[in-house]
Amino acid sequence: MPSPLEDWYYHIPVCTRVYMTAIFALTLAEQLDIVPATKLYYTPSRAFSRQEYWRLLTSFLYLGRFSFEWFLNMYFIVQYCRDLEEGSYLNRPADFCWLLVLLCSAILLVASLVSNPYFLAHMLVASLTYMWSRFYSHIFISFMGLLTMPAAYFPWVMLAFSLVIEPGWPVFELLAIAIGHVFWFLAEEWPRRAESAGVTPLAAPAFLCRLLNQTTAAEDEDRLAELGIDMAVFDDGTQPGARDPPPLYTEQAVPEQPAQQPEAPSRQSEESQDHPDDKETQLRQRSVRTDIVELD
Repeated sequence: MPSPLEDWYYHIPVCTRVYMTAIFALTLAEQLDIVPATKLYYTPSRAFSRQEYWRLLTSFLYLGRFSFEWFLNMYFIVQYCRDLEEGSYLNRPADFCWLLVLLCSAILLVASLVSNPYFLAHMLVASLTYMWSRFYSHIFISFMGLLTMPAAYFPWVMLAFSLVIEPGWPVFELLAIAIGHVFWFLAEEWPRRAESAGVTPLAAPAFLCRLLNQTTAAEDEDRLAELGIDMAVFDDGTQPGARDPPPLYTEQAVPEQPAQQPEAPSRQSEESQDHPDDKETQLRQRSVRTDIVELD
């Protein structure tokens, strides 16, 4: 019977579990002085000029030594990365893995243009946290048990918190939020628009889909075509459209009924309407006849 810790570990989705395990293993190796930190950070000169290509990966796996900040970042990875993979990317592990690859590539490119970034794991965590806050903007979260707020404000609260505890402007955090916003827009908003023609720019390539047992976009379209569903986007861009499904029943034409004409009022009713005092007159006649009979 597996232990509760083992059961919790294997219930984490595959991409989040692999990323979390790699961070823990690399941090432990550096903590035990098996791997020096100088071999882990990223600079373009060392990565490309000296052909130390592993730095492109290890710079996203090192969050520093075991500390409170390390555990806080690991909590963000396990919580928010897991929510994305089990929620917005449910049954799409290849798409989520490809998202991580593209995010890391964008962070490498943008951060290299600004300055020497060295370790980039914090930027990746910030981008994923921002994407999570946009996907789950409708829920409310508690910040340290002191402040309850919508999830959409959480990255900005964390940015303000970093300004308080660390001097200087959080340039890399702002860049990470900007990158996260672009990827959230491409993943969530752009496919809903009419001008996108239903194209998802962040779809995983076919080889990665086969590796992670996920159907490709072409296979999904073929399957939907068999079901009679068209993935063309409506003009308003809100949701994919569908062909008119076959009716569940055949409507039969109901013969039109001739309009009923109002019945003509009877003569008696007409007389009663024309002479409203007829009833009283009849009563008087009856009383007179009764009096004549008694006199006879």
